[in-house]
Amino acid sequence: MTLRPALAFAVAAAACSSEPAAPVDPLFAPGRTAGPVARHTSSIAVSPDGARVYVVNADADSVSVIDTATRSLVREIALGASPPAPDATGRYAPRVQPRALALSPGAQRLYVSGERAGDVSIIDLTRDAVVARVAVCSEPAGVLVTPDERTVFVACSNDGAIVRVDAARRAVTGTAPTAPKPWGLAWSGDGATLYASHLLGPGVSAFDVAGLRARGTVRLAAVPRVQDPRVPNGESRGLYDVAVRQGDAEELWLPHLLLSTETGQTPTGAAGVLELNFETTVFPAVSVVAGGARSAYLSAASLGVDHAVRRRLGMQSITSGPRAMDFTPDGRYALVVNASSDDLVVIDAARRVEAPLGLVRPLGGRMPEGVVVAPDGARAYVDLRNTSSVAVLRLRAGPEGLEVSRDGDPIARLDHDPMPAALRLGQRVFYSANSTELPITQNFWVACASCHVEGRSDGVLWRFKVGPRDTPSNAGGTLGTGPLLRTGMLSAVDDYWRIITEEQGGDGEGFRDDPTLRPYLAALRDYVNLAIPLPVPPRTDPAKVARGRALFNRDDVGCARCHAGERFTDADRGTLAAPRLYDVGTCNADAAWPDRPHADAEGRPREACLFETPGLRGVADSAPYLHDGSAATLRDVLERTRGRMGQIDGLNEQDLDALVEYMRSL
Repeated sequence: MTLRPALAFAVAAAACSSEPAAPVDPLFAPGRTAGPVARHTSSIAVSPDGARVYVVNADADSVSVIDTATRSLVREIALGASPPAPDATGRYAPRVQPRALALSPGAQRLYVSGERAGDVSIIDLTRDAVVARVAVCSEPAGVLVTPDERTVFVACSNDGAIVRVDAARRAVTGTAPTAPKPWGLAWSGDGATLYASHLLGPGVSAFDVAGLRARGTVRLAAVPRVQDPRVPNGESRGLYDVAVRQGDAEELWLPHLLLSTETGQTPTGAAGVLELNFETTVFPAVSVVAGGARSAYLSAASLGVDHAVRRRLGMQSITSGPRAMDFTPDGRYALVVNASSDDLVVIDAARRVEAPLGLVRPLGGRMPEGVVVAPDGARAYVDLRNTSSVAVLRLRAGPEGLEVSRDGDPIARLDHDPMPAALRLGQRVFYSANSTELPITQNFWVACASCHVEGRSDGVLWRFKVGPRDTPSNAGGTLGTGPLLRTGMLSAVDDYWRIITEEQGGDGEGFRDDPTLRPYLAALRDYVNLAIPLPVPPRTDPAKVARGRALFNRDDVGCARCHAGERFTDADRGTLAAPRLYDVGTCNADAAWPDRPHADAEGRPREACLFETPGLRGVADSAPYLHDGSAATLRDVLERTRGRMGQIDGLNEQDLDALVEYMRSL
């Protein structure tokens, strides 16, 4: 087979990709199969005969089996001893939280990753029952099974590794470290290579299947900003999925966000407008990797941008939160679901443009997280997580290409939703950019989850008017953490109506003042505080953790003086009027985008370089660190603040390693 160079793929996307073509990398050499159907991680699967659909219920600790002929729930298979329920404090955290499933080639077993349980559940579909659980790692996400069903591969997001499991022995047989946050998995056409996307970048990695060896990583470089900030630009984040398309050469397709880190808010008092708003901050995108480099990306620009520009970018419809995709059996079309705008976009994969009838909105439910095309190509099924349903779509050839439309009402997939209705509503608000239902934004553009990926951080640095800021994680909620934001500018989540107004372009004051909208803000507050669990810590060395704990609590080291209490912060001892703020030597006084004096939500002054003590629960998951993301690792934090935060000068290298290991375990 002749491999076509990567540059030749830039048909429709040449105008929107500034990355030069790279030499073909044999590490990403393509293979071919009898059929072009992508085989990749998904939250939803369909049996080879099209008779059954299987979908994970992340918030209910179960897997649902749906009969496609009767369009009804056949059975809900429990993955835990009992359904999830709020604890005594009202917090809701599933014990298993299934995120992805892999159907065995013979359709007799399902392999299901449990993000919070740290395991893979094996379901015997002849009995519709869990027959085994294999402990694998911290926060497993993607899962795939080999065609011979001898081996299962798992993406371990919080351990930064790919794990190999012997399916017969039900035991881990190998681990390969990789870049942080591996999430989606996909096979190469010949099955010899496993690809893994990385949720917060840098892009996609390749692994040799036979030896479980890392072959390399393709980094998706930041798309530079042009003069008009409404034209897509920024860093790639939210890489949940990777799918393989077969053609003259193998292509990897990755739906994701672009976060515009080069755009900044005009400082208070300066001339101009605040550019960091809903249509200049977040953009939907799909990147195409071929020959070991990104050969193209497709995206959508603001409706205020010239139509010709938007046409060149490949996507006409404004959508938000690209989450998952699948190809039609012939590989001609890609179906991409968008979790925040509650819709699906059809892309002509050969021409790399949105199909003429390419938008399916509404889907009849909310928060689509997975899509699968039936083997015959006549139907597609969409996982609608927030409404606990499955949308059915009809696919047929039309005069202008593929036509996709809703086929009846979505199928209910739970007999009973264990998540309290108020928290389910808050989840909807947090993930929604659906401006036809909620005034959270404009033009289906940006949601809370656009920056708080998985309710946590996006790992990028934003140029706010007060100075450079990274995105704080909402994991574990905000209760017990003091006033919000790095300098204690807001009193509680309820104050986020200001963010909705200024940055998302929504009706924030309506959320505050309108009796019909106020319940949505309350639901958002409760969801953030009660239903975004703390991360499961990565695997750590127990001996190092014990040594680090002792050092952390030593008076002469001093860490525990400020990092105290349940959330390891003293910020909860302060108030909006009198916050606990410190100068630990991290001020950007001389930077190109410096920290500036500013005011809190009530107009009280804040100095430029005083910051709250960040909580340390789940800190291993929130890199980079400090208010401006200037410390890549926890060890960098200790070095950067040496002499200003704690007394570490008397500690040796082993002590510092142990201190870091303890913090990683929290």
